[in-house]
Amino acid sequence: MSIRDLYLKIDEFQNRQRAELRARSTCKNGCSRCCHTDISVFAVEATPIREWFLGLDSGQKSVLLERWNEPQQAAACAFLRNDSCTIYEARPLICRTQGLALRFEEEQAGVMESLIDICPLNDSMLEIIQETEVLNLDLLNRILVTLEQQDAQGTTRGRTRLADLQSELKNLTDEE
Repeated sequence: MSIRDLYLKIDEFQNRQRAELRARSTCKNGCSRCCHTDISVFAVEATPIREWFLGLDSGQKSVLLERWNEPQQAAACAFLRNDSCTIYEARPLICRTQGLALRFEEEQAGVMESLIDICPLNDSMLEIIQETEVLNLDLLNRILVTLEQQDAQGTTRGRTRLADLQSELKNLTDEE
């Protein structure tokens, strides 16, 4: 499995959600509440963003660079402009799972409990969500770590802040 395969599976999972569930979700173009944070990603996730950007034609890159030079909201993701993701097609796993119900294990009072997390704006979805519509976050994280380890081929790589990645992409364009 590659990182792109994982992304495709998450996208397919989201597309299979029932219409009623999708209708209750506030996660639509224009909602960026989850994008006001400083995100870092594994190198295995930074690579597809670079490749996506480098695959754009010069006109698309110019438009994108103009958008990146526009003012942004304080504490927002480096790639967020006007409440819209400028790298949506290449966005990392954490961004792809926003708005979905996520199951994870957590120790509480010495006992492991299975919990479900969802954006507070989507709380009404919990009333109708079915078990098959909940993603296992622990499993996703294990897969992501495994993909990073395979891609790193025995080396240890640090995580990349999206703000640093954006700066790198801007510099790549300057060098062309």
